Amino acid sequence: MFLPRLESGLSSLGYRTVAATNEAALTRALFQSPVLVIVDLFSRNFDWEALIGLIKKSKAGPVPVLGFGPHVDLQLRERALAAGCDAVVGRGVVATNLAHLVEKHKWVLDKQPCDDTAPALLKEGVALFNQGDYFECHEVIEQAWMEEPGPVRIMYQGVLQIGVACHHVQNRNWRGAMKLLERGIPKVRRFSPACMGLNLAKLLADAEAIRQELIRLGPEWNGEFNPALYPTIELIKVDL
Repeated sequence: MFLPRLESGLSSLGYRTVAATNEAALTRALFQSPVLVIVDLFSRNFDWEALIGLIKKSKAGPVPVLGFGPHVDLQLRERALAAGCDAVVGRGVVATNLAHLVEKHKWVLDKQPCDDTAPALLKEGVALFNQGDYFECHEVIEQAWMEEPGPVRIMYQGVLQIGVACHHVQNRNWRGAMKLLERGIPKVRRFSPACMGLNLAKLLADAEAIRQELIRLGPEWNGEFNPALYPTIELIKVDL
């Protein structure tokens, strides 16, 4: 019974674990912005190659994948790497060196860019977002995203996608709004509670409120929408 031991070990390190053996469960897990996915290559209960492929194609943001299996099965290791695993180790290594493996392979936020003030283009995009001009907001933040070479551009994209989702809500496009919220929220969550002076915790709460309201309304909705639910992005002081 190795998996319960693995879950217990991760819990003792302070991580919350979510088990996923099918596409629906995996999609829900990826929405929570995991820092690492650990795949049991021993399992015959699910198609791990297909699930790894879904992780790598996910629009929810980057997620490292660590596979574990028999350390002597080189063919299985090559299959796992070809499927998209970032690293493959033996089960014994996981059992004896879990903390080191997680620290080595998990997604880590580079906090330095978040301590900077937002560049002018991003601030301009935020102002348009707060005015409800989501189309122009998209144009401006997309330009900022293209000019930013570092990983913080993931946050830019998440904000942009939440704005596009709001544009879809204005146009009564339920499916478009849900799709963009499910892509944007996980990206922004990785940089919460704040980054570059943007109050992302509030933005996430507002975006989730819209998502829950859309779920309540259902895909056939084509009526009014409470304007008080449209989010705004607060700018907070960055201590330099």
